[in-house]
Amino acid sequence: MQNAPRTTRTAIAAATALLCAAQALPALAQQATDDQTIDKVIVTAQKREQAAIDVPASVTSVNTEQLARDGKVRLEDYVAQVPGLSLSSYRQGFTQVALRGITTGVNQSASTTAFYIDEAPIGSVNAYTAGSAVTPDIDPAELQRVEILKGPQGTLYGAGAMGGLVRYVTAPPDFRKMHGSVTVGGSKVKNGGNGSVGRVSLNIPFGDNDMALRVSAFDRTDAGFIDDVKGKQDVNKARIKGGRAAFAWMINPDWKVNASALTQRVSSDASSVVDVAPGTLAPLYGDLKQKRFTSEPNSVKLDVANITVHGQLGAFELVSSTTVQDVDADQGADGSFGYGVALGAAFGIPDLGIKSVQSTTTHRVSQELRLRSSALDNRLDYEGGLYYTKEDDTNRIPGFNPFSTTTGLAYPLPNIVKASIDTNYKEYSLFANATYAITPQFDILGGIRYGKDDQKYHQDYSGLLVGPAPVLIDSGSKNNKTTYLATARYKPSTTDAFYARVATGYRPGGPNALPPTGIANAPQTFQPDTLTSYEVGYKSVLQGGKVSIEAALFNTSWKDIQVQTSASGFNFLVNGGAATSRGAEASLMVFPMAGLSLRASAGYTDAYLTEDAPAAGGISGDRLPFVPKLTGSLGANYRWNAFGNWAASAGASVNYTGERRSDFSQRGVVDVPSYATVNLSGGIENANWRLSLYAKNIGDKRGITFVKSMSLTPTGSPFAAGVIAPRTIGAELGYRF
Repeated sequence: MQNAPRTTRTAIAAATALLCAAQALPALAQQATDDQTIDKVIVTAQKREQAAIDVPASVTSVNTEQLARDGKVRLEDYVAQVPGLSLSSYRQGFTQVALRGITTGVNQSASTTAFYIDEAPIGSVNAYTAGSAVTPDIDPAELQRVEILKGPQGTLYGAGAMGGLVRYVTAPPDFRKMHGSVTVGGSKVKNGGNGSVGRVSLNIPFGDNDMALRVSAFDRTDAGFIDDVKGKQDVNKARIKGGRAAFAWMINPDWKVNASALTQRVSSDASSVVDVAPGTLAPLYGDLKQKRFTSEPNSVKLDVANITVHGQLGAFELVSSTTVQDVDADQGADGSFGYGVALGAAFGIPDLGIKSVQSTTTHRVSQELRLRSSALDNRLDYEGGLYYTKEDDTNRIPGFNPFSTTTGLAYPLPNIVKASIDTNYKEYSLFANATYAITPQFDILGGIRYGKDDQKYHQDYSGLLVGPAPVLIDSGSKNNKTTYLATARYKPSTTDAFYARVATGYRPGGPNALPPTGIANAPQTFQPDTLTSYEVGYKSVLQGGKVSIEAALFNTSWKDIQVQTSASGFNFLVNGGAATSRGAEASLMVFPMAGLSLRASAGYTDAYLTEDAPAAGGISGDRLPFVPKLTGSLGANYRWNAFGNWAASAGASVNYTGERRSDFSQRGVVDVPSYATVNLSGGIENANWRLSLYAKNIGDKRGITFVKSMSLTPTGSPFAAGVIAPRTIGAELGYRF
């Protein structure tokens, strides 16, 4: 099969994926009515409320209430349910998310996937604040749903939304009545620790039922399951806590204000990795064990505040969204296997250990203003807007702390390295899109966005690794980029839709971390990388709402890929290589009888380099890192009247993640095996009480989500392999009033 023409292999796999049917929680069939037919599911994928069938793009809407009942509180718990979504994760709070294979692996600069919470853009666009790994993973307690938009979303969401977008849609305040909930729960991990969760929420309408306040809080402990060979158990236990306050004011029928503030904290004392041998990935010290000479604490803090105004200005609908966010991430690391070995040899200290901490901060302010209207007897629907964002970022390594791996005592060595990077990013954008209905069944959409960014970079490096004198760098860059979108949609009936879509996306370029004197063949700036995607799809609701089908084929071309490399002791970014990602996604959901729902999902993604990328250690034909060719999910849920006013439910799912490649072929690449998890859930509830039981990964699989050498060479031992949680059994008890 390796020598078969790639187009032939792609066509075969695409057809297979379509026949399998896909998308575990498809947007068209997220909910069911009492008589088990599919409701018209509303999504906000295009920054306005639409029925999912009317969105000419691939959108998955994940039911977060069901996620909470099943104990699925992290992205890794439901990643296989979303065709085209993949991730690489090694500790709580640090996860790289890729859509449709658009990633260059763990050393990627800025993220290729954009994140939003309602109208608020989240994270950093900058290449120097670990924005590709520090991503929001919001607890489902206060969410209505998670919308995943696949393919470039540059015209609506700007820079960074190359592969697509993850949008968390929160539960809105309710103007109608006062209500709330209290939930407590616990869980047990096989051969690991205990987890717990507590959640509360309260909704209060006031005024003349034109104002409402919703507040909530949660505190969750995710059980540890990794042991240190030095005797510490369950070292990767994590605590996640947070809260949200949301206020809504219906000023009059034409004007409404929504204001919200969300906070979430993640902290743990170790990473969720097992030490394994290069090549074979066999555990070095036993199942779920690692060896560390010092602790590796980490924390991620996210604070977001947003005010969104909806209004009517004559014939125009106005939306103004103002966001302020702060992200602080601290990551401790035991560098004894890397810098400790290298510096120990230089100093003649065989037991030299190195402890380091990297701290990044992002303070970002964003403002968007949109106007929307219609004309020509509502055959033309058009929108235009302005967008501005400014972020101030810091990246700090306060120093390497040398110590003895034998005694734990500090070694009095000179300053090894101290690093400081301050960056500033500003972006201004203009965008417009319009939909024109040529006939009641056929319409076309066009969109365009022009963005201009201005960046500043300051670096201060000092220490033995740098040289006798500090390295001070002050530089900057300016870029501008235009993206476009064009779609055509044909609806032969109200329950069927065909669409074709072409869209572009990009990540901004920026200044490079190089001294003013320069380095041979190293550019002072790196340029934007760009992406063009072609997609065709079909959506349908059949049998009077008892069946939904979604399917899509896509082909994506990625050029001038941003790659991190090094020379003369400096790490910097260059543009090099090109890649293609093509594949198929499909979904099926069926309500064959009262109370029973069945779903199936599958996705195929073939993402590979089409040009050599020497800076990344990649050659043409290399697969893009940690992108499974095949993913899939099967699920069933049954609900019935148990007794009196009590209803019971039971469900099961099987999620499959295919084999992946850890890196490019010249970077110590290993084959990462596929894995499948089986999950069970059940419960009983009435109008006020709910008891939920769940079992995740009941086969106790060791699914690997991350692989990288802990040494300074790509093939050096040991490798760290991030793994999913073993078998987890839990229960939650909730009261609603």
